[in-house]
Amino acid sequence: MLFKRTTIYFLILSCCLFVIGVVFWPGAGGQQLQEQEFEENGVEAAGVSSQAEKQEYKQDMARIKDMEKSFKPGLVNDLEQYEKFADEIQKKWSRRNKEYNARLILEICGPLSSGTFEDDRRHDIARKYALSVLEKSEEISVEMELKLTGHVMTSKYKRNAPKGEDLAQRRKKDVEIRLHAWKRLLDAIDQNWDPNEEIWSPNAVGALMGLPSGMAPEGIKDPKLRAEYEAALQKNREEIERHTKQYRLHDWLKSYPKRAERYIVKVYSRPPFNLGELKQYLGKYAVDEKTRARILAAVTKNMEKAIKSNSSTQ
Repeated sequence: MLFKRTTIYFLILSCCLFVIGVVFWPGAGGQQLQEQEFEENGVEAAGVSSQAEKQEYKQDMARIKDMEKSFKPGLVNDLEQYEKFADEIQKKWSRRNKEYNARLILEICGPLSSGTFEDDRRHDIARKYALSVLEKSEEISVEMELKLTGHVMTSKYKRNAPKGEDLAQRRKKDVEIRLHAWKRLLDAIDQNWDPNEEIWSPNAVGALMGLPSGMAPEGIKDPKLRAEYEAALQKNREEIERHTKQYRLHDWLKSYPKRAERYIVKVYSRPPFNLGELKQYLGKYAVDEKTRARILAAVTKNMEKAIKSNSSTQ
């Protein structure tokens, strides 16, 4: 009888722990958690931000979003007015918190890369802003770098598209920023990360120590117990942050290398051809042999096809 009662109590306690300490799982809410952690802690590659600077960041982000909401449907919006507004944001933040600056510039680039403006300059303007941040990409988070590279493009379909040496110089920059982001992503990946790892939510930390769920450390009078609890909470936060970061980076790993490879093959398959330069970049950024061979083979095939096509038309 005692055994049954003890078993029942144990099952009840286990259920309570499950309810109040649901295992943390990043899933679809990973990006929101990242934004929340960044805003609350203000700690990124650029260091610690003051509360006043955080507030300014939020206000300027709100200004950008309000500007986006004011746009009319279709390609009828004033690009010069938007560029003037964006220049103001960029000038204000270029020498301040680098992660805040990167997030603001990313938001600014959104409308420029979508169907909001008719002016063909919109892509070049987005490219200009993105490169202003990516010139010192080590000062921002890996994810911000990965996202911003999507706004560094050179289109051959617009009016007055770059050609010859102008195209060659832009291509070098386009490819190098992608290879840099790609390598940085691979370097940040933890090969031993377990996607099925179970990590307790912060509310469960107290319960596992025999304290009320979600209890604030200030409510504990015993200084030794309070210190142990604070240490346990800090360790839990670090575990959640580490797991969430790897979850997102592994998600990027599924898509970014493929997109970067397609872009590299496309731009180096156009004249002026320069296979030697491409080989140098692939070596500089330590692209693995299999991927390197695949890229070079695709570019070589496209080059030969283009040269043959040009010969037949002459």
